Amino acid sequence: MTLNKTLLNYFYVLFGGGFARAVALLNTIIIARMLGPAHFGVFSIFYFIMILTSQLPYAFDIVFVSYAKKVDSMREKNDILKTSVFIKLFYLFLLLFLSYPVSYALAKYCFQKDEILILLVAAILCGGCLTFLMTIASTFQEEERFLWFSSVHAIYTVSIFICLLALKLTCIEFSLKTVIAIYIAVSVIIGAISIALLCRRVGNLFILDKAMLHRSLSQGKWIFGVALSFFLFTRIDILFLTRYLDFESLGIYSVAAQLVSALGLATGALAGICLPKASIAIRSRESFRLFVRESFWAIVLIEAGIALFIFVAQLIVTIMYGSEYALAGSILRILLYGWIFNTVFIPFSFVFYALDDARTRFFLELWKLVTGILFLYSLIPQYGLKGGAYAMTLALFIYTITSLGVLRYRLTRTHRELCLC
Repeated sequence: MTLNKTLLNYFYVLFGGGFARAVALLNTIIIARMLGPAHFGVFSIFYFIMILTSQLPYAFDIVFVSYAKKVDSMREKNDILKTSVFIKLFYLFLLLFLSYPVSYALAKYCFQKDEILILLVAAILCGGCLTFLMTIASTFQEEERFLWFSSVHAIYTVSIFICLLALKLTCIEFSLKTVIAIYIAVSVIIGAISIALLCRRVGNLFILDKAMLHRSLSQGKWIFGVALSFFLFTRIDILFLTRYLDFESLGIYSVAAQLVSALGLATGALAGICLPKASIAIRSRESFRLFVRESFWAIVLIEAGIALFIFVAQLIVTIMYGSEYALAGSILRILLYGWIFNTVFIPFSFVFYALDDARTRFFLELWKLVTGILFLYSLIPQYGLKGGAYAMTLALFIYTITSLGVLRYRLTRTHRELCLC
């Protein structure tokens, strides 16, 4: 019965999130076809910085879900939610002050392309606005209302699609500036609505439980580090390629990267289901075995999908994006091999949060980021675009093997302690 319910919830998130991911992918296809590889390469930098900025405070949503699942009092749940909203508002105001100097440093010293300065400022501010939509989604995740959880994620991508469709049907020029303006407008509007809804639910943000704030910051700092390392890794190849190659090459690689991100449809569904269940999995060896069985079939399903994806990669790229992006097909295959390894660990990565051991998870993510940087630094100058893909796949393989070994040791020690009690 529990297994059937878990699979049902997984499919709710999978197909609910699938709609959002499909629309997001359709948005990139429209933009890539209309702008061409060079301008799409510029857009990819904007999109990468926006998504990275929006996902960084996701740490405090994880803290909320993990803690709220352990308490029954609605007052306590509301207090931790209020703390999360307060921290994110502080984060948004911090971005307002730091967006220009950070963008200047990235454009001049990291990317060595001064012309994208204003683009980066806009991306950072868009990401800051979007982070509040994720908090609304986390409230449904904690309640295990996974259909609503998936629906909230679709709001942004569907809004962008409607605006892009309207742009294409009007006489307004479909240019890079117009596309960026659409993303800015939609992000600000959705951010403002999300903030208003959250403030209405939690009440006065300046009346905080100090103990709860301390707990969120104490636990959240490591999860923040995990989020930073994780999301930097997912696009660290774009950072290196932007520095070493031209915008047209970047646009071709970004097509492969966008298609790989479609795996978030499946792996994101795993995250949505496994995060609240991981807290129960650590209670005993039997509970963990049940968690493994529940996760196994979902992993098998995803792995089968990746194998099929590898087989049809070249065809998908040509049909969706056109022959000018054909090189992205071989890059896509290389990147997908890395995800075959990584998918095995994803359900179990949340066990570290259940163990209140986000610190170990942070060091594992940092290890993955460091190995990725070392491989990128070595392989891109030698192999170009394919070098970036080789580096990411090698880093994911090493990370997965290391993480599974560390988790096994950590669980063995925990279960031994429980038996002694």
